[in-house]
Amino acid sequence: MLGRLGFSSTEATRNDISFKQGRKDILMKRFFPFLCAMAMIAVSAAQNTPTITGTLDGSRTIVFETQVDSCSPNDIPDAMARAFRDYTGTVHFVTASSEMYQSLGPSLDSLVHNCTPAFKSFNDANPADYNDQIWLDSFYTFDGKRIAALSHTEYHGWAHSGECHTQNFNECEYDSDTYHQSSDGGYHFKSFAVPNNLVAEVPFKYEIDRGPIGYSVDSNIVEYGGWYYAIVTNDGNWPPNCTPGPGPNRCLMLSGAAPMRTKDVFNPSSWRGWNGTDFSLTFVDPYLGTVEHPEQHVYPPVQNLNAVNGLNVYQSANVVVATLWDYWDNEYGPPGMYLTTSTDLVNWTKPTLVVTLAQITAHDPPGNWLYAYFSLIDPDAPDMSFSIVGDHPYLYYVRLNNDPPYGRVVYRQKLTLSANP
Repeated sequence: MLGRLGFSSTEATRNDISFKQGRKDILMKRFFPFLCAMAMIAVSAAQNTPTITGTLDGSRTIVFETQVDSCSPNDIPDAMARAFRDYTGTVHFVTASSEMYQSLGPSLDSLVHNCTPAFKSFNDANPADYNDQIWLDSFYTFDGKRIAALSHTEYHGWAHSGECHTQNFNECEYDSDTYHQSSDGGYHFKSFAVPNNLVAEVPFKYEIDRGPIGYSVDSNIVEYGGWYYAIVTNDGNWPPNCTPGPGPNRCLMLSGAAPMRTKDVFNPSSWRGWNGTDFSLTFVDPYLGTVEHPEQHVYPPVQNLNAVNGLNVYQSANVVVATLWDYWDNEYGPPGMYLTTSTDLVNWTKPTLVVTLAQITAHDPPGNWLYAYFSLIDPDAPDMSFSIVGDHPYLYYVRLNNDPPYGRVVYRQKLTLSANP
């Protein structure tokens, strides 16, 4: 998974560098390739899909700065920027933390930060509840009144007595994707008790010091071909020190991402994942009983989706585009933001470098910076969920300061896209 690079309010003074180093170790794990025959099929399918190139257009603009705009220590941009429009026409702009604050206004260009949280995490000490630290970061609505939200949910074993014995906090993390809903236009979101909150979870229980493990949805939701899609990511190869492929210490989960889909975004149990052949993989709760064949509930990662940050439908070419950003790795080439496209969300084109890390950091003063959480939002999107982009969307991203006082800045910059058949 991309991984949360931040922390909850109880951890706000922790040195961010050591924490990120653990996440970096996860992110740098390479995607384990499919068998050659499967790879050839995927390449053939993707070759017929238009690719997208892009260029930055103009200078960047500060959208949010923690030192100036934060309402509380936990009002920090700790997820990709998302937006939706409510039934009154008001735009809700979110870069979620485990407390969800929003900026509100008539457009993306006229936002005012609101200090009333729309959601707060529950700090639940029971991993079986899937209700500890929660980032609402995927939204979808049809009428602007009822909003479905998927969340990146983390169980923090180190924050609960007896649930962690190591100083490497990442080894006590257990992730899932849960469902939340607003019925008042996105001003308040409610949670549901297990199992009615579960969207995507791994078929293995939490084990002390044996993490990180879990599924997360770090993309937004898009409608394509009558289905609603999101991308599931995981925390890396698992169990710890496992070996991809056959053998006595083989991995039960492989690092990477894969799509899931549903016909009803308001029914969390209706999502089905890609199983390597079709969309029939079910997610099961291991706390409800013994899972006889856990391997049947673990998705095989698909190619070219590592480090996915978001999804959009690129309207002029009628393709789905995924935004990829990996600060540390060179899997796709030079560090930077890449775009990949698909017409079935299973076969993706070779990622195209759109923005280099050097371009992003060109105007930075000296400092220990980290960039993360890249997403595309089009101010002229025709849908209320801002899932569709045209030729001139905004590119949003976050700069994190790895030195005290660990401030963060959300930037926005115009991007010009074009399709290449």
